[in-house]
Amino acid sequence: MKRFLFIPALIAVLAFSSCATIFTGSKTKVTFDSDIKGRADLTVDGYRVGRVSFPHTMKIKGGFSETIVKAEAEGYEPAMLMINKKFNPVSIINLTDIWGWGLDAITGAMMKPEFKFYEIEFTPEEED
Repeated sequence: MKRFLFIPALIAVLAFSSCATIFTGSKTKVTFDSDIKGRADLTVDGYRVGRVSFPHTMKIKGGFSETIVKAEAEGYEPAMLMINKKFNPVSIINLTDIWGWGLDAITGAMMKPEFKFYEIEFTPEEED
């Protein structure tokens, strides 16, 4: 009986899987570095990450829209950074599997951050 359940389960997994989601995931590790010493408050797409020191590595979601990073440090103007996305070539393994393409698009695994390293440049606040 178990043998008869294994084959349909295997077919379902293959039919409803997507290569980019399975092999690379929907998030990518990205490292941020800065020209300042000390810590900064980091916000990604409006969500506060917290007070971090540089270099700082975190996972960034894939997807079709840019990711906006804001860093704030005492004595410096807030620094903004836009992370553009590029096509994840692992998605091509789906070939003609329309379900796989759809799942990769929905989970965001079809696109990934353009780079894995970003430099955040702070500008000192002007004194009055």
